[in-house]
Amino acid sequence: MTSYEYYKIARNKAWEVLIECKINNFPLDLMKIIKFYNIETKPYSNSDYIKTLNFDIQNGDGFSKIENGQKVIYFNDKKATKARRRFTIANELGHCLLGHDLSKTKYRNSETGSNDDPIEEMQANVFARDILMPAVVLHYTNCIKYTDIMRLCDVSETSAQLREERMKVLEVRNKFCTSPLEKQVYDNFSNFIKAYKK
Repeated sequence: MTSYEYYKIARNKAWEVLIECKINNFPLDLMKIIKFYNIETKPYSNSDYIKTLNFDIQNGDGFSKIENGQKVIYFNDKKATKARRRFTIANELGHCLLGHDLSKTKYRNSETGSNDDPIEEMQANVFARDILMPAVVLHYTNCIKYTDIMRLCDVSETSAQLREERMKVLEVRNKFCTSPLEKQVYDNFSNFIKAYKK
């Protein structure tokens, strides 16, 4: 498979999740999605297990694994901002829902990369970006500047700046709602978009 095909799988999965969970406003309620898919979340501060792991993992942003047949997302609740933690949880949710191998502990240490499989990490980042900041909603609410994206989506400045750069490309291309999945995301958000438009 090409990199773009892996990219499309992650993007489409984000759209499917937004549709399946009936998400229709922002900022996105990550816990609604996590509960829908029966995934558990555990903050580092509530886990003795974290203390048994190596230094890099203990100081990372988070990771996901299988425990007794249950998918669990661990996140570092003592590090960074709430917005950054939201991206970490969304990234780990991507690993869980994209069928990535959760049998060994892989951890995130930044919003843009990690020490793990580059294809899996790219997919998880695309998934996180596209559920937290779907392009079609940003386009139709005219939230293209990173400051507007931060406010609308409750994401960090870094995430919003990266999304703004990608939105510039997508705005030039102007092919929103050409996918039936993206059109459904738009339809779900239509009332929110009408109410939000400047």
